[in-house]
Amino acid sequence: MTDKSILLEINEQNTVDNIIYFIRNYILGLKKEGAVVGLSGGIDSCVTLKLCTEAVGKNNVTAVILPEKDSEFENIKDAVNFAKLLEVRIIYKKITLILWLLRVYDLYPFSFFFKRSIQKKFVIRERNKISKRINKDIFIANLEGGNDKSLNKGIAYYRIKHRIRSSILFYYSDLYNYLFVGTVNKTERLTGFFVKYGDSIADIMPLNSLYKTQVVSLARFLNIGEKIINKPPSPDLIPGIDDEDIIGLPYGKLDLILFGIEHNYTDSDIKKISSASVKQIKDVKKMIEKSEYLRTWPIGL
Repeated sequence: MTDKSILLEINEQNTVDNIIYFIRNYILGLKKEGAVVGLSGGIDSCVTLKLCTEAVGKNNVTAVILPEKDSEFENIKDAVNFAKLLEVRIIYKKITLILWLLRVYDLYPFSFFFKRSIQKKFVIRERNKISKRINKDIFIANLEGGNDKSLNKGIAYYRIKHRIRSSILFYYSDLYNYLFVGTVNKTERLTGFFVKYGDSIADIMPLNSLYKTQVVSLARFLNIGEKIINKPPSPDLIPGIDDEDIIGLPYGKLDLILFGIEHNYTDSDIKKISSASVKQIKDVKKMIEKSEYLRTWPIGL
């Protein structure tokens, strides 16, 4: 067995060079003027934005920041500050009104009246209640769907946000003749931790072949900043939800399990390299299986 500490190692300089070539090549090949990136203030979008500026220059990159009422203020601030640091054009649009007009917030009207700490407690409590009621892990249940009304309400509530953002990002990419550059990484893609036709669509996905821990390694190489690197990863769609809590595994362990599955390791060997339990390995395999339909385009007859 290979030492697990080096299984996910990458040559950061080569990786950066390859991604820069990839971005630049597509922009030139499609006769685009630059790149547009949806910037959330998280590590994936910040790394993507930085790579785009390296590929085509800061004057040809636009960061689009699209917060709404459930967005964490710190994430919005981090996004704005990082875009300013890179000196790219910033488009800042709140999508709260759009969601309100669509009556999305009617699903949880109380959220307008209670402070964020109370909202977080409610979300965690409700999530645990649903999981107990349907006797299923909430993330697996999210992938499978079902007839639980509370579960479906939550799914509808957060997915529409990503889909509206993607529509707006495509609008600006068309308006400026820019390439829409997405930010989903390999860990998210394999486990289904994305929204179909939401953050999963773009013209290109430069981080699509990198596990989350490899994106972190790249972020350090690119000097993205420790605040962004060290903050708990979160989709920032519903208060009280973060990536590792929902998935049920820290990214370091999850990525090693995914690596083992991808390279056809036995469960015994996956257990050795990741220190994961049999149940955790089984759960990750189930995530991959249940999310397969999310990675496909509409199926024709």
